[in-house]
Amino acid sequence: MRKSVLGLGAMAAVVGLSVAPSAVASPGSAGHGGVGTLAAVVIPIKRIPVDNLFIPPRIGGDDEFNGHGPDVFANATLVGVGTNRLRVRIFMDAIETRSDFTHVRGTSPEFLIYVAPVGQCVQSVSRGTYEEIRYRDTDHHVDVFAGQVTDSFVRDWTFVGDIDGSEAGTRTGAALSTFSFVANVQPC
Repeated sequence: MRKSVLGLGAMAAVVGLSVAPSAVASPGSAGHGGVGTLAAVVIPIKRIPVDNLFIPPRIGGDDEFNGHGPDVFANATLVGVGTNRLRVRIFMDAIETRSDFTHVRGTSPEFLIYVAPVGQCVQSVSRGTYEEIRYRDTDHHVDVFAGQVTDSFVRDWTFVGDIDGSEAGTRTGAALSTFSFVANVQPC
């Protein structure tokens, strides 16, 4: 089910590098194997987490939103530019709109999506490294939204907010899918 988004957050700086085709080489290609060689690696579409939702812990109220929202804020960050590993971190906050203000909030572990070859580091990526979304849940359905920040690495979001029965800290959560994007990798 699609829902409208209440508002958009500020856009974070987009980290990217435009590389001329002659500057891009695969590792070990003839004439391009020296120090400083830039290789463009395609990172395929990924679902984060792979087979479930990130479920933040309940930090207030009872375990039921009871049809009162919740108001949801989530963000995702692509971390690891400058290192040999790219990871995704999700933050989610969801709070009931009436007393007793059931509340879940937390940051996921970092989900590994790419490891560069030994001695190589990711210098830049072709998409923005930050994404955020804010909305009010108004039903008991799974909520799906397109990415919100222009040029972000996030293609879409999936949320469980309120459901029929108890959910806070056990079933309320978020997942995302990335776009396929390019990581520019070179010796470090």
